[in-house]
Amino acid sequence: MDIVRKIGTAIVFIIPTFVFSGLIWSWFHSWLCVIGMMIIVAIIYSLIITGKFSGIARET
Repeated sequence: MDIVRKIGTAIVFIIPTFVFSGLIWSWFHSWLCVIGMMIIVAIIYSLIITGKFSGIARET
C-alpha cells in the first residue's frame, strides 16, 4: 500500500473515532473508555495498512 493511500485511510478513520468516542463519553463519562476506543481504532488501522485485516489473500 502506497503512502498516499495510508494517509487517506488514516484521515477517513478520524470520523468514526470522533463519533464513537463521543458516544462512549455520553454513555460512561469516562476518559479511560474514550482512550480505549481510540486504541481499538488505532489497532484496526494498523492491521488494515499492514494487510493483516483483509480477508483476501494476496499473490506475490
